[in-house]
Amino acid sequence: MTSFRSERMDGIEKTLIRQVNDRADASCINLGLGELAFPTPAAILDRLREEIGSWPLGYTANAGLPELRRLIAERSGPGVAPEQVCVTIGAEEAIFALLMILTCPGDEVLVPDPGFPAYPTIVRMAGGTPVPYTLSPERSFSLDVAEVAGRVTPRTRIIIVNSPNNPTGAVHSAEELKALAALCRRHGLTVLSDEVYREILFEGRAESISCYYDRTVVIDSLSKTYSMTGWRLGWCVAPPELSRMVITFNQLAISCPPAVCQRAAILALQGIADDEKRRNIEELKRRRDLAAVALRRYTDLQFETPRAAFYVYADISPKMAPGARSLDVAFDLIDKAKVVAIPGEAFGNSASRFLRISFAAPAADIEQGIRRIGLFFGRP
Repeated sequence: MTSFRSERMDGIEKTLIRQVNDRADASCINLGLGELAFPTPAAILDRLREEIGSWPLGYTANAGLPELRRLIAERSGPGVAPEQVCVTIGAEEAIFALLMILTCPGDEVLVPDPGFPAYPTIVRMAGGTPVPYTLSPERSFSLDVAEVAGRVTPRTRIIIVNSPNNPTGAVHSAEELKALAALCRRHGLTVLSDEVYREILFEGRAESISCYYDRTVVIDSLSKTYSMTGWRLGWCVAPPELSRMVITFNQLAISCPPAVCQRAAILALQGIADDEKRRNIEELKRRRDLAAVALRRYTDLQFETPRAAFYVYADISPKMAPGARSLDVAFDLIDKAKVVAIPGEAFGNSASRFLRISFAAPAADIEQGIRRIGLFFGRP
């Protein structure tokens, strides 16, 4: 019997995030998935119930509804035109489309380490080579532009930036992003700036490199900001020539995002759920502080309190046996402590002896889950 085979999928598997979550059962406390434990804002659902019967819900333009593209352009800053916006099925489809368009066989793409595991995987699927640049724990996971510069070769085409960062919650400063923009300008690189956590911010500001460099594509979504992961509604804002290519890719890949999800996005970006969004972020800050207190009370793990996103990246290296992997620890946590946390090696090699602990879960789960982690590591 002839087996199915595609060279494009050689070595491609589910991310370790999904593999870890697949191992868990309903008895586990889940501090793993990057999903807020808040419902879709009531203001959006109420308006959808009222108006859904009056909307046409057939195909939309491949790039999305004109009103939605206008709203995204307006929130993206002065000088951004709706024609630069393409609405996608979540941010990940935007990342996939852009890397498939921009990456040729043999091209190198710089990816953050630690960083979202889909980045290097999609680069490989597109025929390129992912080249990690280090966000070092010793520098609080900040952006070291000199280190990035050392990774650039004549084959480098793209650099992916994720600030605020998943999994660390670190936020790159304006000075770091300006220095990176200057580096990219010298080498003619394209920047993909994944900004899906930009509004999940607890202190300070989160700058966008798009303010300093015009060959930047900004990627965003409703998933984190509005607790709408299942609606699968994202977008990218790109230079006009590139945006036209993304729109063509969208037409061939998905035709268009679901019309009802686009209508929900219009309501969100019109601001009708901003009060709920603000309350959710305030509650997330309380949960962050609760997680920090619980980690200090119940564990000996070292960590930095994140300024953004909803993860604590905790160093478990003193607790690990020589040669052990953080994946083994994560599986043992599920099997023996009934807690899901994501191993650092899911996000790269530079800080693989860490655990990503989400504080997006309900408060009671955060405290109980961290207490179980402390007991697992031998802290009474």
